Amino acid sequence: MISKLRRNLREWGLRGAVARLYRQLREGVVSDELVVLLKDLDSIVEPRNLDGLVVEDMEPRHLPGLSEVNRRRGAPHADRYFETSIAKGFHGFVALKGGEVVGYYWWVDRDAEPPHPDIWLLGDGFEMEPGDVYGSSLFLLEEYRGEGAAGVFLHRVETRLRERGYGRIWGYVEATNRPARWLYSTRGYLPMWKVSHRRFLFFKSRRSIPLGDRGGQP
Repeated sequence: MISKLRRNLREWGLRGAVARLYRQLREGVVSDELVVLLKDLDSIVEPRNLDGLVVEDMEPRHLPGLSEVNRRRGAPHADRYFETSIAKGFHGFVALKGGEVVGYYWWVDRDAEPPHPDIWLLGDGFEMEPGDVYGSSLFLLEEYRGEGAAGVFLHRVETRLRERGYGRIWGYVEATNRPARWLYSTRGYLPMWKVSHRRFLFFKSRRSIPLGDRGGQP
């Protein structure tokens, strides 16, 4: 618990860590269910309309634009997370419209040190193979989500990763997030299993749940 508190202070700052603790105390025991997804990058389908978004590798020079995105999405405390993640060597892409940062996407491969903390969410015993990446936190500002923009963003992310020699993308989506599940299903992401999470303050537990006959229905 102490190490978790120290990490929150380091990544989120005192104000952000206190806000997270307050939310957890207010919510009490929180349970959620995630669907673990996998996509083979040999099967990238091109959207009908590829106009609009430009995608670049995330670099320190993008931090001011990402900070503005965090402000507009009501999460200015996330700036510290972005700064520390880039410093750790985690990779990302940014989406730009007219030169303005309007979205982002994080990813790491199996050689990332330290491992991305979110990989814990994928369940007991999960391990990426050579050529795998883990992708997370796809986000676009709401006013830029029309006309299939999220699908275009994902397509460009997938294409860039395939060009770098990667073969598969792992990720997850909240089981209750129907729009996100629909988006990933249209891009060819297959549900592999579910993970049930329970947390209270800094204590967490998880349990993997086979999909059984529901495999293939994200």
